[in-house]
Amino acid sequence: MTKRIFLTILIVILLQILLFDYFDGSKADLTGYMIVSGVPINNKFVLVGTWYIFFSMLSSLSLGYLRQYISGYGLYLLIREKSRVKLGISRIMKLMILISGLSLIQLLFSIVFALINNVGEAFFYDDLQSFICIAGLYIMSNFVLIFIQMVLELYLTEQVSLLLINVYALFSVTLGGVLLSVQKLTWILYFLIPNFGMYERVHLPEAGGLSPVLAYMVLTVITIILTVLTYIRLKKMDLT
Repeated sequence: MTKRIFLTILIVILLQILLFDYFDGSKADLTGYMIVSGVPINNKFVLVGTWYIFFSMLSSLSLGYLRQYISGYGLYLLIREKSRVKLGISRIMKLMILISGLSLIQLLFSIVFALINNVGEAFFYDDLQSFICIAGLYIMSNFVLIFIQMVLELYLTEQVSLLLINVYALFSVTLGGVLLSVQKLTWILYFLIPNFGMYERVHLPEAGGLSPVLAYMVLTVITIILTVLTYIRLKKMDLT
């Protein structure tokens, strides 16, 4: 990642924090800020858009990260008898570390902002376990969503994969808010991954909505399935 791209990412993160603070100063989440609180169940349009800024950046940054690599420079490594499966999995792991790192930086920025803006609202000190739980879900959900995009790129074009994952993310947030508002068919939420990392939709302790334990289980199972699909596709993929 170049310095210019990293600087752009930091600007996007700061912009998102400032927009959240402007549109919703309630600071309802455990950091004292709306990053891991997510979007309220009333699906306020400006907050959905503000939440989406960071994810769209992650998705765009990941475009072609795997497919273009193994079809380009990766071919030279394959000629040197490197396994395409190992090459692909290694590439995905590097991207997942990057996505997790950027998500963690975003969380740290929100915490620092909360402390500077109003230290009295940053009450995660009193419930560190819950904070770790929801922060972990947020980072892991971003990880899994981008992993899905990477796997889609192995079967479809990069552009179609980018479109599908972004439509799915926005649809999931919108539908998740509707289901929680009417308290019907809430089991569908477990198929709507973007809701997993939102404190206002994952109650801690559990009191309706998503269960943190089940959310972690679902993300783990999906990660395993995606890994298997990646292995199978890389084995059969024609790179010539």
